[in-house]
Amino acid sequence: MENEDRTWMYNRTYPNRTGLRAEYKVGLDGFITKAMTLDDFLTEGTIRCPCWNCKCFKLLSPDDDTLHLYRKDFMVNYTVWTVYGESSDTNNFALQNYVESPISENNVESSQYSEMVRDDFGTHSGAQNKPNDEAKHFYE
Repeated sequence: MENEDRTWMYNRTYPNRTGLRAEYKVGLDGFITKAMTLDDFLTEGTIRCPCWNCKCFKLLSPDDDTLHLYRKDFMVNYTVWTVYGESSDTNNFALQNYVESPISENNVESSQYSEMVRDDFGTHSGAQNKPNDEAKHFYE
C-alpha cells in the first residue's frame, strides 16, 4: 500500500458529520488488512491503533481498532505508516512535519526490551562508565 494517495485518512465524514464516507471505509479496510500481516497481529492477534487518541501506543484487536477509527480521526500526519514498516522515503504523497513514534517510556513492551539491552551492554540511565585507556587518549 506504499506510494498511494491517503487523503481518505483525513476525510472521514460527510459535511455536518452525517456519516462515514465510502472511500474512508474502503481505505480503512485496506489499512486493517495491511496491519494484520505484521508481527504484532501474527503473534498477539493485535494491531497498533493510530487514532488521534491512541497514537499507536495501544494494541487492539482489528475490530476494536476499526471501531476506534470509525469514531476518531487518524493521528496527525500519519500518511506514512511508519509503525507498519513504511519509511517516509517510500510515499510521495506524505509531507510530514514530524513522525510520531509508538515507542514510549510508558510502553511496557518497549521498556522491557530497553531494559534487556541495558542489562546486556551494562548501560543504565544516569550511570556513566569511566572511559577505557584508548578513549582517554582520544580525549587528551
